Amino acid sequence: MTETRSAFLACASVAVRLLERPELAAAWALPSVHDGLRVRDVATELVRGLRLSALDLGRGPSMPSALRPTAESTAREARLLVERLEQHAVGASAGGPIDRGDIPASRLASLAADLEDLALSVGQHVDVSPTTARAALELLVASARGATGGVAALDGLSSTLRSAPAVVRA
Repeated sequence: MTETRSAFLACASVAVRLLERPELAAAWALPSVHDGLRVRDVATELVRGLRLSALDLGRGPSMPSALRPTAESTAREARLLVERLEQHAVGASAGGPIDRGDIPASRLASLAADLEDLALSVGQHVDVSPTTARAALELLVASARGATGGVAALDGLSSTLRSAPAVVRA
């Protein structure tokens, strides 16, 4: 399993645990840390990223997500997607289904940012191991250097992080 996939799966597992918390369900319709967005918007965006990653690897859901997602349906879908991604990682490393590539570093960066935004929105601390956080940050910087406009995107992320209180805990 690649470092990117390992870090993504670790981050996704933490996201599922956060999505399943009663504090998140209680704050579902409340404003998030992003102006104009509710907690549900941040949560469903996080799950959309999981869905896209699963689809990229040929492990996407056979049915679309709920039209009017609830905290419970969003958590349930996230758990299903993470289980499929974990099964794919195990199957690919054991000579199972053909590996259709890796999860892009940009998906890992988006997942980490969405997870942090969601945790801040509901006032919950999430435990992401320092190794996972470091791998995510290193991959983000490396991918930004190699992509057109990547350094500008990294600068924008840095500005966002500096303006949000207590965002970076790694």
